[in-house]
Amino acid sequence: MTSPLLARPVAAAPPKMGDETYGLLREFIYEQCGIYFPDNKKYLLEGRLGKRLQTLNIPDFEGYLQQLKYGRRRTEELRHFYDAITINETFFFRNEPQFEAFENTLVPSLLASRGGQSGKIRIWSAASSSGEEAYTLAMLFLERIRPRHTGLELEIVGTDINQTVIEAARKGVYRDYSIRNMQKYYLDKYFTMEDSRYHVREDVKRLVRFEHLNLYDSRRMKAMMNFDVIFCCNVLIYFDSRSKVQVVSNLFDSLRRGGFLFIGYAESLHGISTAFKLVNFPKTVAYKKE
Repeated sequence: MTSPLLARPVAAAPPKMGDETYGLLREFIYEQCGIYFPDNKKYLLEGRLGKRLQTLNIPDFEGYLQQLKYGRRRTEELRHFYDAITINETFFFRNEPQFEAFENTLVPSLLASRGGQSGKIRIWSAASSSGEEAYTLAMLFLERIRPRHTGLELEIVGTDINQTVIEAARKGVYRDYSIRNMQKYYLDKYFTMEDSRYHVREDVKRLVRFEHLNLYDSRRMKAMMNFDVIFCCNVLIYFDSRSKVQVVSNLFDSLRRGGFLFIGYAESLHGISTAFKLVNFPKTVAYKKE
């Protein structure tokens, strides 16, 4: 017989989420950031938030929702909440046709519209996650764009609702998964290797700044102005039609006249906005503010 002193403690079963509570939680998520969880995704939300309940020693999802709405540490907990419900899947050089269109067509076009080869181009990586897209653009500028346009300056802003990944982006330290699609040339030139991790060099990091931002927050979005190009890839798929209209309208306002918006390959502005002109490039498209 096993001694009670040697018996392993039985882990507490993860809490279950009732249908009514799921409805209240997904309504709260929608109000906060516009992300829509359909009826058949209760298991997903239950799994992602269940670990947080165990960490806080909260016995049920009803109690957790009360913490999110009225708790003394509500602001801090919302950060953990957003971290749990958002997905951050990215890597360097992920959307190469978009980068090629930016380098070969958009940069010359934007400069020509200003009558020269100098000036500043402002880029917004609007769902930057841990920073791979923004740093890819910075490397392309240093390697291929600036040598051809010596008077050009580049400003890149990366934002995300997930504050944890924004902090990781600022550090610029990556593992093998993030660099799996990168040519060795870029890896050797723009990274240093420390403790089996890849550290972005300072000359790349200086071109980029990262900020925490909720794209559904229209008040905060008003500060994001005068961008020439916005990359907002694989974000709209998480919104329903109404929240898509609001987010896309905000992105439109953030662009300069003649600016371009890139979205994900599985996304479209059809039925969402008629304010943009669709522009075709090899293997990709963009939306132009005229």
